[in-house]
Amino acid sequence: MEMKSADKNFDYTYGEKRIGMREYRIPCEPFDLYGIKYCEESGCFLRMPRKIAQNISEGVTNFSAYTAGGRLRFSTNSVYFGIKVRYDGLNFMSTMPLCSACGFVLLEETERRPLFLHVLTPERTEECGFERTVRLPGGKMRHYILYFPLYNGVRDLRIFLDNDSAVAHGKKYRDLPPVVYYGSSITEGACATRPDNAYEAFICNWNKIDFVNLGFGGQARGEKAMAEYLASADCSLFVCDYDYNAPDASYLERTHYKFYEVYRRKKPNVPILFLTKPDTDTNFFDAEERRNVVYESYCRALRTGDKNVYFADGSTLFGRKDRSQCTVDGCHPNDVGYYKMAQNIYKKMISVNKAFR
Repeated sequence: MEMKSADKNFDYTYGEKRIGMREYRIPCEPFDLYGIKYCEESGCFLRMPRKIAQNISEGVTNFSAYTAGGRLRFSTNSVYFGIKVRYDGLNFMSTMPLCSACGFVLLEETERRPLFLHVLTPERTEECGFERTVRLPGGKMRHYILYFPLYNGVRDLRIFLDNDSAVAHGKKYRDLPPVVYYGSSITEGACATRPDNAYEAFICNWNKIDFVNLGFGGQARGEKAMAEYLASADCSLFVCDYDYNAPDASYLERTHYKFYEVYRRKKPNVPILFLTKPDTDTNFFDAEERRNVVYESYCRALRTGDKNVYFADGSTLFGRKDRSQCTVDGCHPNDVGYYKMAQNIYKKMISVNKAFR
């Protein structure tokens, strides 16, 4: 049985595109794009330049086309919102729903926190793209955020608003450079049920600081070329979390401090937060050894006189209460796990600098 035929609350196809709506091909004014850029040469949205990714690895090249952390911000008084998306295909994952791997989420920005409005997700049969139209609160100019998929590429995105509606730039983030996160599939947001439930998005909701998600599932290996690229990016805080993608502890030991050195030479003043993997109770065979490698990088940096390095022990990120409920598969967090990670990383960020509050 197709569930949406039995229960209309599972029907996410919504209404058909309305006549008389104005089309905007993204990127365009006055829509503001964050966390990703559109590459005309590649014909898709990317998280980092294709030529640089190709110089790192095939895996990073492929994963950089997944739009994790991508957001579109805009303001409008339109009563309807339409979206038309084109994909090369859909990534089907046994432990991650389509609405987060391949779907979009629309939020309204209020004075306190973003308010969830709609999930815009493809059906399993819509492998090349989909169209949806949803209703907005309307009535006055309101501010919106559209989150892009976590684990899928996007070839083309078109937005539709009422023909007679006004549209303007969205609310701005705080006047600080973005926080840059580099790491594994957990950094990327694997197994969250919505794109805005990755831990970086929670933190962004709380402190209103832009962020860039450079999590690459299985592909973040601490390469020198990646360190050089990251060091070229403007940021207010660098979160280094590639522990999980190192093939083993010895590889991590060979690369981790060297990665820090390459970054620090070009970015002498940016705070660096080292993280270790959170699933130490279910993936325990080398967790302590890996943790010690990262901790030694932190201590070694301190011994050189670097007073702007910080360490967060991944084993503490899920806390103790209901710890066994924090993952989908013993590795990747669910929404509970991501929320707990966000809370603890946010606390650490504030201890680094109260400006991150």
